[in-house]
Amino acid sequence: MRFRSLALPFCALVLAFYLLVAFAAAQSAASTPAAPRAITVDDAFEIHEVRDPQISDDGKWVAYTVSTASLKEDKTETRIWMAPAGGGDAIVMTAEDVSSSHPRWSPNGHYLAFLSKRNEGKTQVWLLNRMGGEAQKLTDAIQDVDDFSWSPDSKRLVLVLRDPSPEELDEAKTKDKEKPGNEDKE
Repeated sequence: MRFRSLALPFCALVLAFYLLVAFAAAQSAASTPAAPRAITVDDAFEIHEVRDPQISDDGKWVAYTVSTASLKEDKTETRIWMAPAGGGDAIVMTAEDVSSSHPRWSPNGHYLAFLSKRNEGKTQVWLLNRMGGEAQKLTDAIQDVDDFSWSPDSKRLVLVLRDPSPEELDEAKTKDKEKPGNEDKE
């Protein structure tokens, strides 16, 4: 009788030991480093390129761009991210499927301006509130905006533009004629 009362705990102990050994073997197999191998094309498309870090004037935030290449879509997409300078989780600031670049903090630290070509249009300056929300289009130039810089008071921007092409000038005239109230002007 005494043997039976000890048999059940003993079997449970043996079973627990075998489970522990099996679990340890599975863990060591999982943590064994893979053998070195050659880099493939797929590996190259997994690399994310981080560029253009911009520290806010108060030193609390860093905005930067992350570019990702897509083999399937045959394109590279660049998005703007923001992270606390003291460490912490990064926050994506711009939408997917639309490349954005050149993040620049306003001197007062409230806004992040950037360049983006959205809605099949020209590259323009867009503005984001640091606290979040949708980007607002700041410029509507007939040609691409190549660069910009904030004024010290955060109220104005200076733009770098190239001369518009004849096609861009014609397109701008057509758009102007299509605006309400401009049909009769020539």
